[in-house]
Formats: sequence, structure tokens, C-alpha cells
Amino acid sequence: MQISTEELNSKLNAFGINVIQVREDLKSSEKYVDLIITQEDGFKWEGSIPYFYRRTGLFIHEIEELVKYLKKVKIYFTKENIKKFQRNEKKYWKDNMMNSDVTIHFFNELIKMKWTTTFPQNDNPQRRIQAIKEMGYTIASKRLGRKAARLILPIPKGLGTGYEYMSAKFKKKAISVLGYINVYELSKANKHGLLPDHKFPEIRWDLETRAENPEEMPNNEIKEKFQLVDNQRNQQKREVCRKCFQTGERGKLYGMNFFYEGNEKWDADIPKIGKEAEKGCIGCGWYDIQKWRESLNELIENNK
Repeated sequence: MQISTEELNSKLNAFGINVIQVREDLKSSEKYVDLIITQEDGFKWEGSIPYFYRRTGLFIHEIEELVKYLKKVKIYFTKENIKKFQRNEKKYWKDNMMNSDVTIHFFNELIKMKWTTTFPQNDNPQRRIQAIKEMGYTIASKRLGRKAARLILPIPKGLGTGYEYMSAKFKKKAISVLGYINVYELSKANKHGLLPDHKFPEIRWDLETRAENPEEMPNNEIKEKFQLVDNQRNQQKREVCRKCFQTGERGKLYGMNFFYEGNEKWDADIPKIGKEAEKGCIGCGWYDIQKWRESLNELIENNK
């Protein structure tokens, strides 16, 4: 449903929450409330709080649910709690994350708790931001001119965790089980840049879809759930799946209008989100590149 700024304010102004606007970030398919929170001691915090945010498993659809959520998280935006959050997270990174020689510099910018577009020079800054999100942090996004600005929020990690976690040991095992083969290139030429990619894209997950990736996961389950691609193709697939989620236009692998099940349109009878949504991905080349390739080769062979 459409959430009204005016209706939100009518329900929240008495609690020191002034809503400026409700907006959607089309790039990430995240939804935000831009607001000013005024605490009882007069301290004010201005920023953006997400209410549809897959990285922490937050999916709010109804206005009453959103009102309840904003009232709940208000306590984290006091001056004291913001400083406590900064202090605790800096200590955590110092004690546990000093070997993350690239990502830690991105965290050091974010933990200043101000909107920023300035990050260390890096070939893939978006991946560094994603890595921090995957640790359970809530990072808001907005556009400042032509640049994407980020703001880390003092909401505790674990208030909701929607994305799956992969340990380094699990990643190593998955890469081995999948034969070190970049399925997009059908090549073992560059084994070092490979990533286990979820066939079922995370943009369509809900709270019930998330599952753990235990290091003892059976090999057949790994093969069913993952495929290996490099980071460039992983990012490309994210964009293709995001567009599909937003428009209903399924992705075309290598630009070819071939689907081993269905066609270029998302089946309107299949839910957009949740485990059942995976049925709508079947047949798309990006969902299972190897099966798509085999199906196309079979079609070509049968039509000789």
C-alpha cells in the first residue's frame, strides 16, 4: 500500500518524530522514511530509516506496522546511544577486523555517523559497502547530486538479519565442490576471483527464505543452491535481477531471448517475494547458467 507522509506525521508527531518524506531507492529497491527525531532532552537526529531493507530482513507494508517500528527504534538515536554505538563498533573492528585491509577504511568513514559520498579509492566500492551490510549493519542510501551518499545507522546488528552468512571455510568448500569453474565463462582460467552465487537472487528473499550455510552442507545441496561466477558477473546478475524485480522483465543471458521455461515476462501468478518466487526464476539463464546452456545446446541439436 502507499504510505502517506501526512498520515505518518499525524500518528508520530506526538512522539517527537517528524516525517519529511517517504521514498524508494530504485537502485537498491529499498524504501525509506526521511525524518527528524527529537528526543526528550532536545537532541535532534536527522536522516533516513529504511522500512523495506532486505539486508536486515525488514519488510514493512502497513502504516501501523511502520509507526510501531519507528517508535521502537527511536531509542537508538539518542546522543548517548549514538556515541555508545560508535565506541562499541570501533572496538569491535579494532579487535576483530584489522585484517580487512580494504573494507575497514570504508567502515572508518561510515562510523563518523554522517552522510558521506567520500570513500577510499577502490575498483568496487559498492562491494565494500555490501560487505559491511552483510555483517548486519543498517546503511541508508540517498542521492546527493550525481553521487550516492551513505549513512550508517546506530540500529543494533541482529535487530533483523535477512541475508545469509557464508564463512570463509564454507566459501572455500563451495568453490571446490563446484569444480573451480566460472559457469559464465565455462572456464577454470581464473580460480582466485570466484564467488559462490545464489541461484535464487536475494532481492526476492523474505524472512522465511533465509537459511544458514553450515560448513557441513552436503555437496548436492551446494550444487543445487549455488553456481560460481566472478565478481563482475555477480554484480551484473544483481542488476539484472533488480530490474526483473522492478519491471517484471526477465533477464536475457548474453542478450539471447531464450528461456528453458517460461518467457521474458515474469509469471503474474507467481509471488514476487518468498520461496515460492523461485519458481518464477526457473528458466532464466541467470538463475542457472549451466542448465540454460545445456537446454540451448539441446534445442540446437534437435533442430539440426
